[in-house]
This record gives sequence, C-alpha cells and structure tokens, in this order.
Amino acid sequence: MERFGTRVYPEHNHRKRVILLCATLASVTLAAGCGGGGGGSTGREPGRLITGRGFEFRAPSDWVATMAPRAAVVKRDAVTLVSVTVLPLVKPYRTQLFPRVVGELDRLAGELAGRLQGRVTERRTIIAAGERVRQYEIAHGEFVDRLTFVLRGKQEFLLTCRWRKQDGEPAACPQLASSFRFR
Repeated sequence: MERFGTRVYPEHNHRKRVILLCATLASVTLAAGCGGGGGGSTGREPGRLITGRGFEFRAPSDWVATMAPRAAVVKRDAVTLVSVTVLPLVKPYRTQLFPRVVGELDRLAGELAGRLQGRVTERRTIIAAGERVRQYEIAHGEFVDRLTFVLRGKQEFLLTCRWRKQDGEPAACPQLASSFRFR
C-alpha cells in the first residue's frame, strides 16, 4: 500500500516542504500592503472580492491587499492578515486520498509549529470550496496562525490567517475559509 507522503509529497523533499511553508509564512508576514485585488461586494457576503491565479475569496474592504503571482495577502495592520498562497504538489491530489492526507498534514503542521517555537492548538477537518480540507491553529509567541490546506489537482492552496492573541480572532478568518472558491 502506497503511503500518502510518497504519493503527493516525496519523502526526500519533506524538509524542503517544511522550509517552503516557513518561507511562505515569513513572506506573508513581511508583505507590504498596497494595491490590488478586488471588486466590490456582491451583496451576498461583506467585503471585497480578492482574485488570484486559480482562486478568489472575500476580505474586509478596509484592509490593504497585495498581489503576487502565486499569492494574495490582505492586511489590517503589520501583523493581522489573511492570505492565499498557491504551492505545487508533486503528484495530483484526488479526494480519495483525503484519509491519508490527514496524517501527513498533521505531521507537517507539528513540524512547522516546532520551527516557529510554538504548538498546534487545534486541528480539524472543515469544508472549503466544497471539499474536505484540513485546518490547524498554531500558537507561537504572541501570535496565532490558522492554516487551511486546500488540495486540488497538482496545487495546494494554503489559506493563512494571522492575528495577535491579545486582539482575538478577526472576523476575516472564518470569512477566508467560507468565501474561498476555485476560479
């Protein structure tokens, strides 16, 4: 029986993958805010529509969006943000792989939390874009990162929400997962 890790994420690239996720989180944190992404509200959900390569989501209208070829970052301030980053998968993901994906992503989230000198405080399966996806909260220092892994074909869409613990979770976090769609 083939393990998920060798099917979608090759074993020899596992450390590179964790490093890539750390680098992605670092770049999301450092992203400067000006420009792009959105139209107005459709009236169905509040906020503006942010569109990227292969995805769209809604974010608060008064937050500042920054677009890159593989990512969209929307920031309220220097720390609080929501983002979607598109990462490649080695082999195509199929929904039948989900039970095996859970263990791989649980392990990956634990390693990422260790690199951030934090811990995974929540892990759950939710529905985003009509699919079962895996979501984690990692508490590190004074921050919380909520990471949602949405897999489709040969792409992973990493939905990230970050906030200061003392400020509490912004409404933009549940809005990110509930409004995320493939384009």
